[in-house]
Amino acid sequence: MPTVHDAIDAAIDEVTTARARVNKVTSTQVRGVDDVAMLKATASTWFHTHRPTVASGAPHVDLSTVDDNFRDLLNSTSKHAAKTTYLQILKGAKDALIGLRDAVLVAPAPAAIANTDDLAPDFSPLAGNPEMRDILTRRWHECAKCVNADAHLAAIVMMGGLLEALFVARANKMPDKSPLTSATNAPKDKTTGKTTNYQEWMLDSYIKVGHELGWITESAKDVADTIKEYRNFVHPAKELRYGVKLGRNDSSMFWQVTKALARQLLLSA
Repeated sequence: MPTVHDAIDAAIDEVTTARARVNKVTSTQVRGVDDVAMLKATASTWFHTHRPTVASGAPHVDLSTVDDNFRDLLNSTSKHAAKTTYLQILKGAKDALIGLRDAVLVAPAPAAIANTDDLAPDFSPLAGNPEMRDILTRRWHECAKCVNADAHLAAIVMMGGLLEALFVARANKMPDKSPLTSATNAPKDKTTGKTTNYQEWMLDSYIKVGHELGWITESAKDVADTIKEYRNFVHPAKELRYGVKLGRNDSSMFWQVTKALARQLLLSA
């Protein structure tokens, strides 16, 4: 199993090799089928092989700069980009990878999660995009950290946000959106009477429609409604009005429910 450092070093070697090959191209544009295939493979290997290793082993580092360079490289292969363009992108990718290697060495490791049940699940059934899977994983870990740090309101707010993101991801997975938009509980525009864009729905609508479509059970829906209400205590005036004081029992209970809801949504995909 390659380590984070192995993955980064391999990516650096591949970019270096690709740059040396592009340097040998004598034409202004890179049009050779083998050359373009090699460049495409270099970018794809980052996203599908090296990046998952780095993201899982070092979730505390920012991969966006490296991703941008490899995304530019991949996009360039579809339009006969100039040799100079490829050389510039590959140099940027190598510099970004070297910076990433340094960041992994000096950045503090993320705090250990005590409960193995708090380890993030595989979000692939809901999110095919690797960047979105990384976001969901980071948010999952932040929920667990907030609970363990006695940041109870922050934990519940994060749980509500995570659930909303999971519901959106579940909706995005539907090849046919008609069951979603024609659901009885789908919110309607007050002026036109038409169903509003599902990506603009609030958590309340997702909970109701998710239950209607069989994504979550009746009991899960009822508790999700409670999480939704408690998340609204992020507004100080509401907390003052209701006199609610959240404690570890609250955040721990809601965290167990959030994890169960997430698993139901993953199984429904």
